[in-house]
Amino acid sequence: MKYFSFMLLAFLLGMQVHAQIIPTGSGSYTKTFPGVDEANRNKFPSGTPNLTGNAAGKPVPTNDWWSSLIKNNFVNNVYNYPFSLRTMGSGLVVAYIVPNSGPEEYREPMSDIIPITVGVTGLNASKASVSDHTDWTVSVDWNDQFNATIGLAMPFLYFTKASSETASVDVSVGTVAVDNEMLIITNGQNNARYAVYAPAGSTWQKNGNAYTSDLNGKNYWSMVFLPPAAANVTEIAREYQKYAYVFPADTEITWEYNEQTSVVRTTFNVTPDVKEGSNSNVLLGLLPHQWGYLAPDSPKPEGISFPSVRGEVKTLDGNTFYVENKFYGILPTLPNVVSESELYDLNVMNQKIALYEDNIMERWTDSYNEGQIFNQLVQTARVADLVGNTTARDKILETVKERLEDWLTAEAGEVAFLFYYNEDWSALLGYPAGHGQDDNLNDHHFHWGYFIHTAAFVEQYNPG
Repeated sequence: MKYFSFMLLAFLLGMQVHAQIIPTGSGSYTKTFPGVDEANRNKFPSGTPNLTGNAAGKPVPTNDWWSSLIKNNFVNNVYNYPFSLRTMGSGLVVAYIVPNSGPEEYREPMSDIIPITVGVTGLNASKASVSDHTDWTVSVDWNDQFNATIGLAMPFLYFTKASSETASVDVSVGTVAVDNEMLIITNGQNNARYAVYAPAGSTWQKNGNAYTSDLNGKNYWSMVFLPPAAANVTEIAREYQKYAYVFPADTEITWEYNEQTSVVRTTFNVTPDVKEGSNSNVLLGLLPHQWGYLAPDSPKPEGISFPSVRGEVKTLDGNTFYVENKFYGILPTLPNVVSESELYDLNVMNQKIALYEDNIMERWTDSYNEGQIFNQLVQTARVADLVGNTTARDKILETVKERLEDWLTAEAGEVAFLFYYNEDWSALLGYPAGHGQDDNLNDHHFHWGYFIHTAAFVEQYNPG
């Protein structure tokens, strides 16, 4: 009876282990951490996602422009263009990166200087957590006392607070002028200029470097980066005030591809949350890859532009714009037009191909180096195909296909050449890992780009 109970337990445990191997297509991955290999590699992602509120119920974006906020309690490297932002226990630190005037110039503002801190009086949070995110905004929360929403290329920052708190703007670098419910900040770090807007009828009180307000009984306020080209600071600050109370409740990017015209049409749309006033448009910032390819029927950014390290940002009074790009496909390899050159020697080309056609895939490698070898062999095979060397092409095809099938199939007890899906981080990790893509959740976009490229090559020459 004891023997039967032991066998039953072993069978059930085996079922549980195998249940964590998830079939997909002809391959599989595992949801069970496979453990370390003999070199103590295969690290488990450290910590847990720093999420709260609405964000806690969403998949975790680990490779977005703000993803450091998810991994750490506080960060000093959130850049939305124009702002350079840091989170601290006392609130959100606001600075500005200006484009370098030369290759040796260093303009990173996030040194020991804390130019402006926005928060609430007495704030001393143990961490700042991501409370929500949409397609190009992120919201950060400090202990349910203070919340900030940041959007990519948006010149405004949007703040809310708990009803019992007092809004605070601490300015250690800059000159502040109070204009009714508005603060105008000039001579900031890197000569930046800002305006801070409390609700209509609010007042600001000065105490040292800090300016505080009860927001006239409301719980929202905002801050804008004022374009350096604006001649009259007060005038542009007053002009921008109509946008100060229109918060982005949601941002969404959708696209469609027209096969007849080869046009990819992308729609960028903001759902506004109007706190007060009659205006319902946000002030959007468009980056060069957006304003340079606007659709003919798209609203145009006709506001004042400002420089950023990503190029000129143009501002748009509106909640929607459209971008169109022609996409004809991608040439995997340049065509063999060089064969028409007098200097071209097919024998020399085949000698170069021969250097790689018998290569084997090393057993001692990692996801990054493996991807590079995949790329090297795939490019060689495609060149071989173009010059008619199908023997070399097929040798390489079999080599990479065998290893790729190994990576794309998880087996019980396997610790190398498999994929593990971590549900806490919504992240697919490949083991053996390279360049911190496992514990630091780093570089997934180009690691797996190599693998997708290789899979496309296998499908191209071995369909199905």
